[in-house]
Amino acid sequence: MMRRSSTAFCCFLLAFLVVAATLQCAWSQEVTASITGTVSDPSGAAVSGATVTATSAERGQNYTATTNDSGLYRIPQLPVGTYSLKIEKQGFAVAARPAFVLTLNQVARVDVAMRVGQTSETVEVSGAAPVMKTETTQVDTIINAATNDNLPLASRNYVQLTLLAPGAVTTDPGSFTSGNNTSVSGGRPLINGNREQSNNFLLDGMDNNQVSDNELGYTPAPDAIQEFNLITNNAPAEFGNFEGGIVSATI
Repeated sequence: MMRRSSTAFCCFLLAFLVVAATLQCAWSQEVTASITGTVSDPSGAAVSGATVTATSAERGQNYTATTNDSGLYRIPQLPVGTYSLKIEKQGFAVAARPAFVLTLNQVARVDVAMRVGQTSETVEVSGAAPVMKTETTQVDTIINAATNDNLPLASRNYVQLTLLAPGAVTTDPGSFTSGNNTSVSGGRPLINGNREQSNNFLLDGMDNNQVSDNELGYTPAPDAIQEFNLITNNAPAEFGNFEGGIVSATI
């Protein structure tokens, strides 16, 4: 009887841990960026097994991926910032991509055509920064640290900057002049005709909404925010359950 009870308790504990881990994944949203693309040879054929390395200029950290049989690669969960890209494969010259900036929730596509040569050679791949959104359908506006710092926010309320995005309006401009945006009098934008209670506020990927009336939970100082992304349309499934805007800020 004792052994049966112990077994039942262990099964219950295991089930609880699995559910807890699932809930944590389900309720945390992505606050990073990704790089994806295709590596090909001079004839346009896919290059498999190539090593793609993204280097963060701010952190000096490397993030790597390997191309598959179709020449595709993906480097996910990159902290926002400036990155350079290097692609290596035996029999080809090293391809180097100049530095470019990744913003919050961005999926940057960088396709690279490698040249045949020695691995001791390095070919710099020229081209514009990967600003085209070919991997996602969301409509969003990035407000970076420079905008946070330089615009005159007398109220020190970063939510006021959401009104810079297309589709974001307010019927009560005076409600944004309070530095305390966690009360019922604090202003929130009306996104594409939705009520202000329809917005979802996130801080470093965690829920930042009050249970009562879906008000803002915590308002960090504008100087502490690296950038925030206001998604106004076609938000990915991970941001589901909200009809208004998704205000995702990262410290």
